[in-house]
Amino acid sequence: MAQLLIGIAAAAIWHTRTGQQTNISIDIIDALHYLHPTHFVQQQGRLINVGAEFVDVNGMFLCRDDRYVMIEGGPPYPKLLKGYLNFFDCGYNKKSIAREVAKWDSADLEEALAKAGLPACRAFSREEWLAHPQGIALNEAPVIEIEKIADSAPVLFDTVASSPLQGIRVLDFTHVLAGPRSARTLAEYGAHVLHISSPAYPDTFAQHLGVDEGKKCAYLDLRGAADRETMKRLIRRADIFTNSYRPGVNTRFGLLPAELAEASERGIVCMDINAFGHSGPWSERPGFDQNAQVACGFAAKEGEPDKPRFSPVFYLGDLMAGYFAAAGVMAALLRRSIEGGSYHVKISLARSVMWVQELGFLETAAQTSLPEKDIYPAKMISIDSVYGKLSFLAPSLTFSNLDLPKESSLSPYGADSPEW
Repeated sequence: MAQLLIGIAAAAIWHTRTGQQTNISIDIIDALHYLHPTHFVQQQGRLINVGAEFVDVNGMFLCRDDRYVMIEGGPPYPKLLKGYLNFFDCGYNKKSIAREVAKWDSADLEEALAKAGLPACRAFSREEWLAHPQGIALNEAPVIEIEKIADSAPVLFDTVASSPLQGIRVLDFTHVLAGPRSARTLAEYGAHVLHISSPAYPDTFAQHLGVDEGKKCAYLDLRGAADRETMKRLIRRADIFTNSYRPGVNTRFGLLPAELAEASERGIVCMDINAFGHSGPWSERPGFDQNAQVACGFAAKEGEPDKPRFSPVFYLGDLMAGYFAAAGVMAALLRRSIEGGSYHVKISLARSVMWVQELGFLETAAQTSLPEKDIYPAKMISIDSVYGKLSFLAPSLTFSNLDLPKESSLSPYGADSPEW
């Protein structure tokens, strides 16, 4: 359904631009594969996995009060990995980490790690989460929140186009998986996407291969005045700004939605993805996909009656959030073409996982005949790149009279100039 939302939004833009209607089709097996597309990425025929599920610091650990706390340092990121090891003053292995976590009560550890800027959350049941202040805030929020933040004249689409987002400029200031995946989707529908990262804090190679196809990739170090001015110049002409950094980063560099709207030449769509939502006591806490699964009760239900367990696809929240973000951005872009203005599209990993929970749960007793692993062949496409032959999942959506761009590439981080 999340992927169909993308298709519906793209079809609406296509109709607005060209007057043409298009039918949308999706294969359920292809859609299921798209719940974890990063597990299908290949370079020269070899699987390239982000591998966060195999990192020792990542996981659920039992506390002194017999409750689990989930900690995660990503693929890992050096800053977070060092942060955890310094906090616990222990070795880099699950046995050492488990020993130190067991010395804490879960609520105290959750709070202490949050104050240290490290992702952490207790494993709640769904009922506990919906009674928690952050769960209450999220339950009252839509999965895709679109807020108009400024007025301006409508920006009409060019009616001569070969794809829904042709000519649309996307400034992609995202990292990890959910944010970059949303911008990659916009590139798949014809947008000109310029990804900005810092040479001091690049994502991993595996992440890059999985989420940056079709983009130009440039370096800017926003700690320097000249690069900040370049960023502002790019923003003035951008139609879309995608962001997945914490609010403190954007406050520091003047990249909050109101500031972007004021700087824009004709109205801009600003998209923010975070872990736990954009209001409530946890709105500025860091977190990854699996933190969201654990906090909102998804993992507790998935693991019944034993230890909480992640979704079988592992990166459930990242991909759902990325797809919701792409659909929300397209909807806001269409609205800009009708009534003008700038818009703030808000997405969170936790709210996206809560939406999956709301679909219902299949009783495990009814799943005994299902295979333990995916046995269905995946449809793949390949491109030639500076990294050799790269292979990805083929698009899950097809359209009756709309062909998406087939030519694609993958630029290394920093390979392109920061210009439109």
